[in-house]
Amino acid sequence: MKTITLAGITVAMLVLALPVAASDYTLGVFGNANEDDTINMQDVTYTELIILEYRDRTELSDAKYDGKINMQDVTQIELVILGKEKEITILDDTVTDTYPDGKPVTVKKPVNRIILLNTDVAEAIKVLDSEDKVVGVTSYIPTSDVFFPELSKLPSVGKWNSLDMEAILSLNPDLVLTYGGSSYSEQTDDIFNDLPVTVVKLPFYEPESMAHDMEKVGYILGKVERAHEYIDFEGEYMSTINDVVGGLSEDEKPRVYLEWATKPYGTYSKTSGAHQMCIMAGGINIAADLPGGSFPKVDEEWVLVENPDIIFKHQYGGSGYEEDDPSEMIERWGEVMNRTELANVAAVKNGRVYLLASDILYSPGYISGSMYMAKWFHPELFEGVDPQAIHQEYMDRFHEDLDYSVTEHGVWVYPPLETS
Repeated sequence: MKTITLAGITVAMLVLALPVAASDYTLGVFGNANEDDTINMQDVTYTELIILEYRDRTELSDAKYDGKINMQDVTQIELVILGKEKEITILDDTVTDTYPDGKPVTVKKPVNRIILLNTDVAEAIKVLDSEDKVVGVTSYIPTSDVFFPELSKLPSVGKWNSLDMEAILSLNPDLVLTYGGSSYSEQTDDIFNDLPVTVVKLPFYEPESMAHDMEKVGYILGKVERAHEYIDFEGEYMSTINDVVGGLSEDEKPRVYLEWATKPYGTYSKTSGAHQMCIMAGGINIAADLPGGSFPKVDEEWVLVENPDIIFKHQYGGSGYEEDDPSEMIERWGEVMNRTELANVAAVKNGRVYLLASDILYSPGYISGSMYMAKWFHPELFEGVDPQAIHQEYMDRFHEDLDYSVTEHGVWVYPPLETS
């Protein structure tokens, strides 16, 4: 093997010692040269080897995002590791023919003035202890003063798809964080095209990308350690679920009809966050392959023919952190159970109709929502597991400022779940 010395280190030794990525998760931050799940000195070594032509160039090795791989990229990676970079480029969730893996967005640092255009990313900012950097919010947040006591006091710039551009510009933001995902991006591309502000689109409502999203924002805000704390917490409980349901055959999984919160006979295909939750919890989404995008419509006859084992709905309004009265959720559950056209469906006959608050379904707090679903789907396999205790742990670790008891406040599920 040819030996070349670089900065006092023998490259031949580096080639032999360089590890292979340990997981399937690739952190979409430029500077992650070896395309694993973090940025560290291994990426410095990998980039040096690319320069010396001992390794093939990777997309993310262009840390400076200037189309070249050279020692400036090595310096940039070292600055990212130290948290002293002047700008950072990430892959956001804008997927197009040009950017099939996400659109590169360069954010100048430090970021001190943020506008948040949905509650999910606002919750992530709370997890990352960065509320002090927020200057404007979506119109939904001022109505959520229990969970967002500080953010709810900030100026509103409208809804995510109906924005007050003058209000946004008047706040002089360094960064706007908004929804990612194809169904949302398509509705907002025109809104942001001419906005002279850096916009990053990340879902924060899809479990499969939650860790990716949290870590990217952690790098942007200099909160990588806090992001990793959340990711470790999330990974522990998601691994617990997967260890139990991962080996089940299809015959051992319940067939689930996922219904929209707002209207009957709307459901979710395999491109939706709800589908991800269902699969992770060990269920089969009976609408996974239906046409019609992420949110196809069906009718009662289709449900009758499919005869699902479980009907699952999430609940907007009358639930979550801002509500202590369960009457609206109980009413919604009763509406499903009392549909005469569904009387002979297995889920209704066996009383397996479940409602879950959207606050713990499509957000960084989805961890406890996933455990509720797993326990509903496989009660015998999750005997003794207490999703409410997991929810409280999440609150105590990542929203300690609220001093919030999930047993004394909030409306989370119906029917109530036995934890024994």
